[in-house]
Amino acid sequence: MVLVFAKCMSEMLSKVKEYIRWRVHQTTKRDGTVSCMILTTLLCLVPLVVLAFVVRFKMQTPEYYIMYIDSQDEALFTVDERFLSLGLDSTIITNGFPHFNTSDPTLIKLIKYLSPAYLRIGGNQADQIVFVQDGLSGTNYRSESEFDEYILSGSDWLQLHHLARQAGIKVIYDLNSLLRFVNGSWNSENAQQMLSFSQQHKLEVDWELGNEPNSYPKKFDTVVNASQLGRDFVGLRELLNGYSWYENSLLIGPSTTRLRTKDIEDYFLHFLESGGFESVGAITFHHYYFSGMNATSREFLDLSTFDYLEYCIDTVKSVLSLLPSADKPLWLGETSTAWHGGAPNMSDRFLGSFLWIDKLGLSAKMGIDVVVRQSIFKGDYALLNQSYYPNPDWWVSVLYKELVGTKVITTETEGKAEIRLYAHCARPNSIWASGSSVVVFGVNLQDEVGFVQIKELRSASQVYSYELSSNETLFSQFVQLNGETLQLRQNSNLPAFRPTVIERTETMTISPYAIVFWVFTDTDLEACAPE
Repeated sequence: MVLVFAKCMSEMLSKVKEYIRWRVHQTTKRDGTVSCMILTTLLCLVPLVVLAFVVRFKMQTPEYYIMYIDSQDEALFTVDERFLSLGLDSTIITNGFPHFNTSDPTLIKLIKYLSPAYLRIGGNQADQIVFVQDGLSGTNYRSESEFDEYILSGSDWLQLHHLARQAGIKVIYDLNSLLRFVNGSWNSENAQQMLSFSQQHKLEVDWELGNEPNSYPKKFDTVVNASQLGRDFVGLRELLNGYSWYENSLLIGPSTTRLRTKDIEDYFLHFLESGGFESVGAITFHHYYFSGMNATSREFLDLSTFDYLEYCIDTVKSVLSLLPSADKPLWLGETSTAWHGGAPNMSDRFLGSFLWIDKLGLSAKMGIDVVVRQSIFKGDYALLNQSYYPNPDWWVSVLYKELVGTKVITTETEGKAEIRLYAHCARPNSIWASGSSVVVFGVNLQDEVGFVQIKELRSASQVYSYELSSNETLFSQFVQLNGETLQLRQNSNLPAFRPTVIERTETMTISPYAIVFWVFTDTDLEACAPE
C-alpha cells in the first residue's frame, strides 16, 4: 500500500515540477527576476513537502508480525510432561538449608503449582558434597590439601524427598564426580552408600554425575577428561542397574556449559563417544545468556541476546550430528538469564521475564525436551524470594503450566523482529469448550503496540487473551494480568487467572513490553484434535 501511494505521489510530483518550470519561464519573460526567484524557491520546496507527507504516511502504517499455521501438519514435536522443571542449587545443602524449610506448607504449595516437574539438585558445589547416614562418621575422601568437603545427611536427604512428594515433583540428584582414585577413575563408594540408603527408604530418584565437568580446571584446579567421564557414566549405569529400585531410573549428562568454544565441543563429543551416549537417558548441557556480575538492562532486551539461544542449540545439534545415532532426548539441564546467581535487580524483575518465556517457546520449537530453571530458591534468578513470595518469572511459569500443552505446532513467521511468538496445543481448561485449541504466546519487546496477524488458522470468533505486563516499570517485581496486579490469596492460594475475551480480527495487538497468551478454540488444527 505504501509503495502504491509513493508511486502515485512521484507521478504527481513530476507533473507539479513540470508546471512550475513552465510558470517560471512565463514569469521571467513577463515580470522579471524577483518573481522568477519566488517560483524557483517553490519548486525546491515542493519535493520536501511531498517527501515529508510520504514519510508521515509510512510512519502511521503499522509493520506487522505474521504467523502462518498449517492446519494439516502434525505436531512438530512433543515435549516431556515435565518440560518446565526446576533446579535447587547445591549451596542450599552446603550452607545448611538457610531460609529453606523443606516442611514449610507455603513453600511446598508454591512449588506444587509448578508440578509436574523435576527438581534437579545440583550446581558447582555438587562436586564437593558427600552423603553420610545419620549416626555414622563419613569417610574422608580428600586429602587436606584439596578443596572443602560438605555433608548431606540421611535426615536432610529424607526431608528433601518429603518436600518433593508433597509438591508432586521428582528429584534428580547430581552425584559428586570428583571423588576419584589415584588412577583418575571415579570412586563410587559414596554413591553406593547413598543408593543403598535411598533404596531402603524407597526414594524415587533420577541421577546425574558431576556439574559442568569441562570447567573443573577453572573451578577446582583439576581435570577429568571427557573419555574418562564417559567410562565413569558406564560404570554408574551398571551400578544403578544393580539396584532393583533404580534399574529403570534416568541418568542424565554430561551437563557441560554451553558449547561456546571448540574445546568444549570436543569435550561434549568425546564424552558421548566414550560410552556416555549409551549410558544416559537424556543428553544435557547448560545455558545462560551473560554474566550476572556486569549485566545491563539493555542486554535483557537486545534481540541478539534472544537469538543467542538458537545459536547454542544449533551448535549442540551440529556436534550430535557427528554421532552414528543421536536419538536421545536433549535437555537444558540448568538454565536462567545470567550465571553468578543472576543479575541483581534485573533477573528477579519483570525485565527478566521476556527472556524466560522466549526460552520456553524457542527451546520447545527446537526440540528441547526438558528445561531446568535455575533456581526455585536462592539467588537473583530465583523464582521465589527468601520470604517464599513469587518473583515475576514464577507467575509466568505458573500461567505457562496452566495454558501451554506439550505438543509444539509448526509455524512460519515474518515481519517485526521485536515480536516473538510460538504456538502449542492448549491445555484443556474449564473456561473454554473442549475441542482443538491452540495457544499462541510470546513477547513484544518494543515500546509501542505490536500488530500481529495469524494466518491459515480457522477458529471460533472469540479469543481468550492473557496479557502480562509490569505494574509500573520493567524493574517492578509485580506482574499484572490484563491490567490487574497478581497476588496470592489467603493461605497462598492462586488468584483466578481470568482472560479477556476478544473478537478475533485480521489484526491483533500486543501492548508495549508485554507477554501474551492467546487461546484460539475450535480450530481446524489436526495436531490438537482430541484423541
